[in-house]
Amino acid sequence: MTANGLALPARGLTINPRNSWAVDRPPKGPLSGEDVRFLLVHHSASRNGHTSADAPAILRSFYDYHTSAEKGWDDIAYNFLIDADGGIWEGRAGSLAGPVAGDATGGNQGFSQLVCIIGDYNAVQPSAASLASLVSVLAWLADRYGVSTAPGAEITFTSRGSNKHPAGTTVTSPTITGHREMSQTTCPGDNLNAYVVGALRADVEAARGGSTPPPPPPPPATTTTTSTTTTSTTTTTTVPPTTTTVPSSTTLRPSTTLPQPSTTASIAATTAPASPSTTIPVAVGAETAAPSGSPAGILATAGALVATGAGLLLWRYRRISGS
Repeated sequence: MTANGLALPARGLTINPRNSWAVDRPPKGPLSGEDVRFLLVHHSASRNGHTSADAPAILRSFYDYHTSAEKGWDDIAYNFLIDADGGIWEGRAGSLAGPVAGDATGGNQGFSQLVCIIGDYNAVQPSAASLASLVSVLAWLADRYGVSTAPGAEITFTSRGSNKHPAGTTVTSPTITGHREMSQTTCPGDNLNAYVVGALRADVEAARGGSTPPPPPPPPATTTTTSTTTTSTTTTTTVPPTTTTVPSSTTLRPSTTLPQPSTTASIAATTAPASPSTTIPVAVGAETAAPSGSPAGILATAGALVATGAGLLLWRYRRISGS
């Protein structure tokens, strides 16, 4: 449904090709291509009250008139035509295949494709069916040639010449407009023109699915921190302290406790005195005895001599005293 309340046909258009009506009516001369920048709406200013069945004969009559000496054009003027029942017809030869320049009363200033609704719309209102087809054809052409139909869309071009815009004139126009904006004429009729300058462009835009939305604004600049995890391998090496205790090259021996001379020596009850040369061994611990030349050895030997001397003195005293 358009903004004007029109029921739109399916997006796939059915267009009757030129060969469905142009029996023995080829173009009378070469037709030029077109640089399409906008779309132009016409009416034929012909009788009203026709049906789609009448359309082929009506189009042949248009061809005959347009190629006559009075008009002098090489083919029917319009690229596409629409009947009162909404039937769509290819007009100028080649228009279904691509852009072909048309002709128009008062001169064709160029850069357009021409779509004509058959009938006189100064006299009557166009049918809803014909308006729905007009919207569909214009939407298809806008898609095909990249014509903007966004609100307020305009085109500026240099006219090739018409009785309203002489050749070389700079023209600024809406991208969909009526013939009267390009030539001195009442076409496309006051009733149809009211729709052209009113809701038509919005309806075409709606039929195209709306304007292509502008790209979304870029997101706010953010600093993306790429977290690179660096695995730091800590190797704990146990280093022996510099004061490592190592075995000394000199083996320290345990301290030796030297026995003290006793004033009371226990002598065995024998008649023979102890031999003065008897050496009483001195305990020096479990390890091997120190060498005789060592200080410990000298002290041990001295202690033994003292003990021996003390024993002799005691023995001699007892002999004297008789005890």
